[in-house]
Amino acid sequence: MGDFLLAVVAFLIVLGPLVLIHEFGHFIALRLTGVTVLEFGIGFPPRALKLFERNGTIFSLNWLPIGGFVRPLGEDFVKPTGEESTEKERELFEAHQAELAAEGKPIIKTKSLMEATPLQRIFFLSAGIVMNLIGAFVILVIAAMIGRPTPISSTVTVLSTAKNSPAQAAGLLPGDIITEVNGQPALLPSQLATVMKQSANRPLNLTIKRGDQTLPITIQPADVPFDAGGNGVSDGIVVLDRAKNSPAEAVLQEGDRITKADDTAINSTSALIKYVTDHAGKPITLTVMRGGDTLTISIVPRTNPPAGQGALGISISEIAYDPTFGLDAVGKDVVTQNIPASFGDAISGAWQEEGDIMGRILSAPVQFFRGQLSAQEARPISAVGIAQVSGQILQHRACGDEFAAHSSVGWRAYPVCAHRDIAWQAHGPRTGRNDPPGWTGVLVGANAHPGGQRHSQSCQLDFT
Repeated sequence: MGDFLLAVVAFLIVLGPLVLIHEFGHFIALRLTGVTVLEFGIGFPPRALKLFERNGTIFSLNWLPIGGFVRPLGEDFVKPTGEESTEKERELFEAHQAELAAEGKPIIKTKSLMEATPLQRIFFLSAGIVMNLIGAFVILVIAAMIGRPTPISSTVTVLSTAKNSPAQAAGLLPGDIITEVNGQPALLPSQLATVMKQSANRPLNLTIKRGDQTLPITIQPADVPFDAGGNGVSDGIVVLDRAKNSPAEAVLQEGDRITKADDTAINSTSALIKYVTDHAGKPITLTVMRGGDTLTISIVPRTNPPAGQGALGISISEIAYDPTFGLDAVGKDVVTQNIPASFGDAISGAWQEEGDIMGRILSAPVQFFRGQLSAQEARPISAVGIAQVSGQILQHRACGDEFAAHSSVGWRAYPVCAHRDIAWQAHGPRTGRNDPPGWTGVLVGANAHPGGQRHSQSCQLDFT
């Protein structure tokens, strides 16, 4: 399905109901303030069908399925109609009311939008946004009670170890599979992160699988955070996966930490995305940390990457090393189960999630003026832009991925399809209630279906 068609379908499926809910909020506010509502329409004119009439309001079905509208007396969709036009509409409405009165039916006293008090108009204008918030809350509650795919086990794999870290000193290598941590099965990266936090003052005992060998490894905690002062640790951006036949496939590896693009320091996913986008079709040099070594790699971002891939063909994320042991890990071959939440848990979870979303929105201007968000990241997007992102999400879902995609950095995530394993990144800030402790909340891939069944096809967030 083409991107344009996906955007159109997404607009109808996603934005259509949101617009209708928004307009319903305006409708309720008009009713509460006594303003006459001439029509509430599902879709946009021309009118296809008059559904019914109630309390003087015509409820209609219209031919253009792009949300809906509410038409109060004295306003024509988005602007006042003027005094003369308002009075003509009032006369027609009152004439119709007189006919209803002759039939013994109750009539409605007319009141135009311009006759409402300033506070009533403010209430009317804000009611749509409030109804969208209420609608989102209800949807989150329903989704939680239906159940969300929840990881219950995975192959916990070492992605990388930091230079001069206790993990590197103990001999832990990228690709090692951690089967036990402090005598307990290591089923998820979140469990490993929790145990590492609890073991900040004592040794961490791991059982790992390396090829055909099963080895015990004991990691001593650092006396002071190893990433402080001259230990060669750089934040950078971690490569989680590479697409086949992409520019990155031959030169980058999983676990590589990109610290520079040419002479530009890279300390966020958005910074790398912007640099790569701005230099599409031109050679760039990436500075990469790999196993304690610093490498320079020349690569040419694609100008027209295949559908569902970025210019470099890599999945990336911001993963901070654990400051006590100096390793990061991901979960592969994840097995999930669909676990419904109780009504109480669904309510509290929806409340927290909506609060998190509102917090991000309200903090955006502050982050922008502090330089933490670029103009590209902070800019509002139009209905067209929302439809395009919704289309990408539909494509993401069409791949069979049962997970929700969240971005902990910037404002947008780019889901694409690929045959890859799942990689949930361990360590870093939590971004929402449903992110297990120590997880960043960025889904970079999936190959699991609910009910404990694995699946070979997956989707990933491909930032570049």
